[in-house]
Amino acid sequence: MIQNKPIHLQKYTTKVKEGIYQIVLPTPFPVGPVNVYLIEGEVLTLVDTGPKTEEAWEILLRGINEAGYQLKDIQQILITHHHIDHCGLLERVRKIAGAKTLGHPLLAKYIEKDQTFNHYRTHFFYEFSRECNVPPEYQHHYARQLEYMQSLMEPSQVDIKLAHRQQVPGLKEWEVLYTPGHSQDHLSIYRKRDGVFLGGDHIIEHISSNALIEPPFDPSNERPMTLVQYRTALEMCADEKIEIVFSGHGESVTNHRELIHNRLKSNWERTENIRNLLKDGPKTVYELTTLLFPTIFQKELDLTLSETMGHLDLLKLVHQVNVQKRDGISIYSIESNER
Repeated sequence: MIQNKPIHLQKYTTKVKEGIYQIVLPTPFPVGPVNVYLIEGEVLTLVDTGPKTEEAWEILLRGINEAGYQLKDIQQILITHHHIDHCGLLERVRKIAGAKTLGHPLLAKYIEKDQTFNHYRTHFFYEFSRECNVPPEYQHHYARQLEYMQSLMEPSQVDIKLAHRQQVPGLKEWEVLYTPGHSQDHLSIYRKRDGVFLGGDHIIEHISSNALIEPPFDPSNERPMTLVQYRTALEMCADEKIEIVFSGHGESVTNHRELIHNRLKSNWERTENIRNLLKDGPKTVYELTTLLFPTIFQKELDLTLSETMGHLDLLKLVHQVNVQKRDGISIYSIESNER
């Protein structure tokens, strides 16, 4: 007699705290799965949506059902930042659920897929590549990356724009914290009652978030010093009474001050490494990038250039490096008496 064995159904949703469900979605990116969250409050809120893939969509629906809800129950979607592993499915969820989008004011330009803004970004990164002395064959890397990323999301909009330290609409216990650096529109939310912090990609246990270079929103302004922003936002969070961080990727963090301290320390160690490389003589950003990341710079040029440039910004800010422009290329050096 053959007995029917129960079919094991994979569980995608975990109730991680009172009123908070975590759903783990696959992504096609090296960073791996992304964590999105359902928050119960005056209104049911989805924090981030995952990438625009059919696999992520199916698992998101299953995850919402496992939490005891249906997609139509979601009344608002809070987006931590514009990277497509966090907002690729935004418009699909928004249309079906009839939900409103909440986000930082700077989020709007990124997710509207405004052609003028995208052209501006493409031109900025082309000029940035030239300034870094990237070889001609790699100078269109950013444009290709942007085109690929844009293909993985539908145009959407921000209905409610959030400000630093304001209460999250529909979630009276939650406060908005503006945490830029990884992106210019990055925000986190914080529940003081029990010290719960939903940090997107700002605080991640197993990796340090890359402070990605972005153009200024006002072309007349200087380019943002993204690594300086990131470090400042980390220091701000270290002062908060956070008990647990639920991140956009990986496991939760229960020792946020220790993690931030170690991250800032290792961050400065790389900055010192750059100073040591410059003792051999002046170098361009691209040259330093090839020395810092010899095995991955070709594959991850946008990430590695951002990392190098961020540390040079930091050195420049504290007057530990000199920069000169020669034919539009930035050349970095240290004082001759340090060599």
